[in-house]
Amino acid sequence: MIGHIVNIKGPAKYKKYIKKAVLAALEYEKVDYACEINVEISDNRTIQNLNRDYRGKDCPTDVLSFLMNETNPENGKTLLGDIIISMEKAKQQGEEYGTGTEQELMFLSAHATLHLLGYDHEISEEEDFAMKEKQKEIKKIYE
Repeated sequence: MIGHIVNIKGPAKYKKYIKKAVLAALEYEKVDYACEINVEISDNRTIQNLNRDYRGKDCPTDVLSFLMNETNPENGKTLLGDIIISMEKAKQQGEEYGTGTEQELMFLSAHATLHLLGYDHEISEEEDFAMKEKQKEIKKIYE
């Protein structure tokens, strides 16, 4: 076992879902080094501020990822980065898509983990398609 660490700041009842999805994405991508990812459940106001400050988009979004890719001196693991999820958006989208909050949190967690691993659906249609296909396969692991 590689021993990935997923630190989650947010409501306890959702932590197991988020961790499961992040670990499924790492497994699917065959990440063979010990890494650490921080996930924070936030609100629309906070994520809008981050989206504005870091992406120049002054609106709330569902999830943001911030790549770090550096060694954590405390444990020697690769700190891949941080994921911020808007709980308000996750609830809204879960209702909208008929999947529920837990499934939406899992989808967003896996999606953001792929971003931390270098995938970017905004680059091209091909990259967007590739990410969507990967997310379908990852979902099979965490379901």
